[in-house]
Amino acid sequence: EEAGIVLAWSYSVKWVEDKEVAWSSRWDHYLRSSDANAANIHWFAIVNSLMIVLCLSGMVAMIMLRALHKDFNRYNNPENEDEAQEETGWKVIHADVFREPQQPTWLAVFVGSGSQLLGMAFITLFFALLGFLSPARRGWLMTTMLVLFCLMGSLGGFVTAVLAKMFHEQSW
Repeated sequence: EEAGIVLAWSYSVKWVEDKEVAWSSRWDHYLRSSDANAANIHWFAIVNSLMIVLCLSGMVAMIMLRALHKDFNRYNNPENEDEAQEETGWKVIHADVFREPQQPTWLAVFVGSGSQLLGMAFITLFFALLGFLSPARRGWLMTTMLVLFCLMGSLGGFVTAVLAKMFHEQSW
């Protein structure tokens, strides 16, 4: 094995069109030939990821609950009046958390539009998971998204109206 040898690699490709395969069924080979074991591995990975997310969320929730419980006990303890006068923890930010926004109309509009887009996205993904949206059906994904965007306008309007009413908006 000499280090001074230069090898040239090449390849060629010849594309042959199969006239017997219809345009609408060109994806059928790929959709049917998926390995059954690979699908099980994917589901295992998805379930594993969801379990990790749930466990970590539970740990964060327990830490937050312990901190809140400790704060509430300290605030409600009548024996320590010096500490009761001092504002710390959640008492410092409670006025900022619960104050009304400066532009409640815009907040209502943006939250309503976001709910419309999220509803459209989730229902589209649900239809895709059920197999209704296949790559073999050209244009169905865009058509479905457009129809769902129009239908989810009622959800967006409802959410906007509820928020506008909650903020006592009169000029909408």
